Amino acid sequence: MLILMVAGLMSTHAQDKIIKKDGKVLEVKVIEVGSADVKYRFSNDDTGPIYTLEKSQIQKIIYQNGREESFKQDLKNPELYADQTKNALKLNFIAPLLGYTQINFEHNMRPGKSYELALGLIGLGKREHTTLLYDRKPLGAYFGAGYKYSKLPDFINRTERYSHVLQGQYVKTELIFGVYGQDIQNTNGDFYRKSTVFGGFMLNLGKQWVLGEEFLIDTYLGIGYALDNLKEDEENGFTSNHFALAANGNSGLGLTAGLKVGMLLHKKRR
Repeated sequence: MLILMVAGLMSTHAQDKIIKKDGKVLEVKVIEVGSADVKYRFSNDDTGPIYTLEKSQIQKIIYQNGREESFKQDLKNPELYADQTKNALKLNFIAPLLGYTQINFEHNMRPGKSYELALGLIGLGKREHTTLLYDRKPLGAYFGAGYKYSKLPDFINRTERYSHVLQGQYVKTELIFGVYGQDIQNTNGDFYRKSTVFGGFMLNLGKQWVLGEEFLIDTYLGIGYALDNLKEDEENGFTSNHFALAANGNSGLGLTAGLKVGMLLHKKRR
């Protein structure tokens, strides 16, 4: 009889402990652990109200039998971003002023990693002149393909997010290859048509913002290796200017920069 009374007394005072991320300890009786929150009563009030606490605020639970359960939110879990659009179409905003048009497509494969494709139409934009009489009349295209590593967005709970999966600072490795025709003026002052080939391997640093789950802005600056098939006497005032890529044939240095604006491509609703 005494043993039963002691056991009953111990059961009455047995309790669970919720350790919050801010260090606060709650002595409770856990009622239910759901997918997003934990329901509990305070241990000194068995008939009191039931409280709910978001899992994102909990570090761990220590149950009365000694078992522990930790809650660490995995920001790389694709399920956290299931309701977000993973595709975007972008236009290089400054490019037409420099004599070309560039369109980019980005697809997010998983949190923190995307690929991006670029298509540029050289000559579709403002014409360039070295003098009032000389227009190099460029016409051609280039392609780019890059792999982007983005900083993961931060979440504070299941319903409020700081950012979109496509938003954030990033590093992108990119290959660029292009061909275009242009008029070249030689040292004698004569003009001839030449096919110009250029390429590069770039490391881009940038940041992308998503606005209202609809639009985005992407700004970047890149440096890397570049090459072309021009000789020194053929450069004629357009040295290192290959539209999407600034290339110095002598040093092998390449530079690129841009400001892109775009929109998210939402799935069709049935």
